[in-house]
Amino acid sequence: MIDPSILKDNKPNTNLDSFLHLLRKGDQTAYEALFRIYYDKLLHIAEGYLGSEQEAEDVVQSLFLKVWERKHNLGEVTNLNNYLFTMTKNACLDQLKHEKVKDLFSKNYSEKKKAIQNQFIMDETASSILEKDLEKRIKLAIEALPQKCKNVFMKSRIEGMNHSEIAKALDISKRTVDNHISNALKHMRLHLKEFLTLFL
Repeated sequence: MIDPSILKDNKPNTNLDSFLHLLRKGDQTAYEALFRIYYDKLLHIAEGYLGSEQEAEDVVQSLFLKVWERKHNLGEVTNLNNYLFTMTKNACLDQLKHEKVKDLFSKNYSEKKKAIQNQFIMDETASSILEKDLEKRIKLAIEALPQKCKNVFMKSRIEGMNHSEIAKALDISKRTVDNHISNALKHMRLHLKEFLTLFL
């Protein structure tokens, strides 16, 4: 059983050196003793920094894992207390920086998402206005066509009849239908320049 008192400052350095030597060798008993002696102290420090018991536990457990993984570096340690307390403080500061970045990212993401949603609403509104304006302009343009030309165009574009069917329905030649459609399209292009692609 390892005596925890060997870690106190008033003990000769040889005791601490012996303990560090055991840790560097990967002695399980020494590592367990280190955990028992320092866990609560480091947890208290971490909780003071982070304000969360769960986050403090995560940080301290990760710290002890690092100590075990880096046990060969303990030869450079002259003050175990300072070493562990400094590791705890730095780990907490890193955690706080991470949380700050995460919060900033979440805020930026939330603001960006909101901006995209607002833009979508604006685009939807603009699209709706454009659609209504187009519908109105089409009606006005069709009404401005000569009556016969309008009849042919309506049957072609609104009723979906082909030129032969229109010619038969109106008792006119197919060529006359072709001419009316051609004239109507020129007329529509002129009145609907902004929406030209819809009639090509």
